Amino acid sequence: MISYTTTCMICKEKFELIEGTKKYREYKENRDKKFWCDTCEEKIVTEARKGFLSRW
Repeated sequence: MISYTTTCMICKEKFELIEGTKKYREYKENRDKKFWCDTCEEKIVTEARKGFLSRW
């Protein structure tokens, strides 16, 4: 299985992009693009949902 290792732009830790995922395809097309790890992505989505729901 092919994978790339990159650094999370939020927590600055290294993580792998595994072949077949959306992030892997995006990284393959543009290696200068910044990515965040799955843990940080979950935190961002959770905080966004909390912010959206708090307005109602």
